[in-house]
Amino acid sequence: MKAWLRWLAASLLLVLLPALTAGCWSRHEIEELAVVGAVALDAAPGDQVRLSVFITLPRAIAGGPSMGGSSGGAPAKVGEVISATGSDFAEAARRLEELIPRRLFWAQNHVLIIGEELARRGLHSLDFFSRERQMRLTMLILITSGEARQALDLPAGIELGPGTILTGIVRNKTTFKVELKDLLAMWEAPGDNPAIPRIVMTPAGGQESREAGGGGGGGSKGGGQEGGKKKPPEAVAIKGAGAFRDDRLVGWLDEKESNGLMWLRGEVREGVVTVTLPGQGAGQGQGGGRPQDFPRDQTRSQTQGQASVIFHRINAQTTARVEDQQLTFKVEIRGHGDLMENTANLNPDRQEDLQAIQEAVNREVGERVQAVIRKAQQELRTDIFGCGEILHRSNVRYWRQVRDHWNEEFTRAQIQVQVDLTLRRMGMTNRAPGKTGSTGGKGATQGTAR
Repeated sequence: MKAWLRWLAASLLLVLLPALTAGCWSRHEIEELAVVGAVALDAAPGDQVRLSVFITLPRAIAGGPSMGGSSGGAPAKVGEVISATGSDFAEAARRLEELIPRRLFWAQNHVLIIGEELARRGLHSLDFFSRERQMRLTMLILITSGEARQALDLPAGIELGPGTILTGIVRNKTTFKVELKDLLAMWEAPGDNPAIPRIVMTPAGGQESREAGGGGGGGSKGGGQEGGKKKPPEAVAIKGAGAFRDDRLVGWLDEKESNGLMWLRGEVREGVVTVTLPGQGAGQGQGGGRPQDFPRDQTRSQTQGQASVIFHRINAQTTARVEDQQLTFKVEIRGHGDLMENTANLNPDRQEDLQAIQEAVNREVGERVQAVIRKAQQELRTDIFGCGEILHRSNVRYWRQVRDHWNEEFTRAQIQVQVDLTLRRMGMTNRAPGKTGSTGGKGATQGTAR
């Protein structure tokens, strides 16, 4: 009897359980959502903030023409740029929903752009983006001089929206990447300060003008000019970086300095270094020695050329040492590179020529690292390298003495840089193009393949 009752109870449970779990109480229908593709944050008058979002138009993505084109030759309108102000970003986000008939959906956003004025106020206003459950901690963080909203008005091109354009550029590994989780970690660490890649807007020469708002709406919801006037499209590049002290922007790094920051941090991925080299017989290194005299029938030119080397991955190790109250950091940068191009009259197959290329590359990388160290210590007076955290891990007792005024202590620290980069692969050939004086010609290559 008891077995039968247990069987009946289990059967009733199996029948009722689907009815209890089939409800979609938290469902989000795609027809009811406004998908956010990119976000821009700016300061507004009266100590307020401005939140701008790029809303993707589903009909343009689903049924629009490819490559951002349209039947009339103009780029397709793939999104609307909408802005709202508030005392904080939570209030601004709520006011945005007063302007659109859909609910904002943040989970597909991959880019957050911060304007210069807001960055100089401080990063405390980003609290909303670290608390909202739809936000991604892997969201890309960028900064720009001027208004961040302008970066959302990019016209459609190879990619349809500004979010995919910017994430694609960063994915090419031409600059370092800072995600939201990285920014929060650098901001909270007492021995580190944030550095964020910088967006630069440049006119796109050689392109036809497009109707205002073609890349993101017009009127109160767009960035177009009044009266339907045409404006030249703009291109975007990521060059340089913004440097912070604690949570406030204090200055900018140029392209060379931001590249030096990548080398010092060990964040170089597929980085290319181009150096100027003398021609064969013109001395070793840059500007070394007097050119030697060659016979008039010398076929090789002694003019300067260039060599470009790509480094797929490097290793940078920083150690801290305290002697007689003098703090010293030693940075060791090591890696192997591949020769991409050689227009100098140097043959990498010869040991002395190979050594000349390596020395020039090491010297160039060292100059880039020293440039950003001088900028950080003498002008910005902020530790954007994370040296304080290295000291914290290696010498806790000394760190406790200086942590309350670490940025000032950082300016007095000595930073020694040692660069040891070598060439590992020479490409498909070891020879430089041009006349070599050896026997050859077209006939010598018949029947051979690379």
